[in-house]
Amino acid sequence: MRTHLIISSIALAAATGAASAQEACSTYEIQRGDSLRELAIKVYATEDYRIIYDANRDTIGPNPNIIRVGDVLTFPCLEDVGRAAPEPETEAERMAAEMAAELVKAAEERAAKAIAEAEARVAEAQQASDKAVIEAKAAAKKEIEAARAEGAALIRNAGDGTRPEIRDRQLLLITGGNYAPFTDEALPNRGLYTNLVETAMLRAAPEQAYKIQFVNDWSSHLDLLMPTLAFDATFPWSRPNCEEAETLSESDRNRCETYNFSNPFYEVVDTFFAKDGSGYETSLSYAEFVGTTICRPEGWSTSHMDAVGLYEPAITILRPVDPDECFHAVMDGRADLVAIEAHLAVEAIGRLGYEHKIIENPNLAAIKSLNVMTHKDNPDGEAILETLNQGLAIMQQSGEWRDIVSTALRYQMENG
Repeated sequence: MRTHLIISSIALAAATGAASAQEACSTYEIQRGDSLRELAIKVYATEDYRIIYDANRDTIGPNPNIIRVGDVLTFPCLEDVGRAAPEPETEAERMAAEMAAELVKAAEERAAKAIAEAEARVAEAQQASDKAVIEAKAAAKKEIEAARAEGAALIRNAGDGTRPEIRDRQLLLITGGNYAPFTDEALPNRGLYTNLVETAMLRAAPEQAYKIQFVNDWSSHLDLLMPTLAFDATFPWSRPNCEEAETLSESDRNRCETYNFSNPFYEVVDTFFAKDGSGYETSLSYAEFVGTTICRPEGWSTSHMDAVGLYEPAITILRPVDPDECFHAVMDGRADLVAIEAHLAVEAIGRLGYEHKIIENPNLAAIKSLNVMTHKDNPDGEAILETLNQGLAIMQQSGEWRDIVSTALRYQMENG
């Protein structure tokens, strides 16, 4: 969960690259950087990739999100698919659609650049203050919202305010790295949780186009990227006890009010780690933590701590962006405890060389679910979660869920 901004996509055949011209009634060899959605836009002026997929199922296989460089596709003629490239009914509609698309694309590009520059400044010897990063994100968010509003108004005023059906567009999901064994681009299948989400989508809606992007600044998911509806879903996040909102922190209440949650794809043990010999590693009661400084990474829910009275001013809470910083803080005395998920802690402690120096308190732990979240303002959000829940149920009934989990955990144990 470092601050570097890194983006990738499974929908791409490989790294970006130039492709030759495409047109209907022809064949085409897949180039580096192609996706069915982008080809459909170029050839048929629509995001409905199924025109190409339906004509090339034997070549592509069961998953339209995975295409291979060098495979040859057939682009059917317009009359063969029973449709022509959609033409706006009026010149005003055509101009409005083009202007809207250009506005939003330009705003998103500027926003991404602004965020990347701000994050890079922080990463480079922390030359920029936290305030500068917050201001850059706020400006980017405002710009995207303004562009989206202007684009929507242009289309609405032109008489075409309809939104593409969910099956006719590409879903955009976002996650982040440095969260072994669950999500990281260096892990097999980009992590246990990523594999579960992709498999659920494939089982429940094999023809649904989607793209998963990695943005390693986890806080930006909730502060900027999801609220602006730049992405349809984000994972993995814990669900606070929304049924008892009065007991939650402000950030957790906001999460309950703003997001819908999938069924749990996985459950983790959230526990406490302390310096060996501090006494906190053997505590039997949460009351013994009163007066301590507890480190909990930014963006991580504190609902299990709130429920047992571990909130300010009873404790002091430290919220760095990078989980590694919590372990450094315990070692140098800035924090007494790290409140964190056990899998991540074991990996980080070993990697940082703190084995036998920072140890787990085995007496005080909570079981927490990891879920996919969609923003309540997203009109497709509930349908997306329903699809994922259906896929999850299929995997659990078939035993595939268990196979994916055991394979990932075995890899983690063998490779540290």
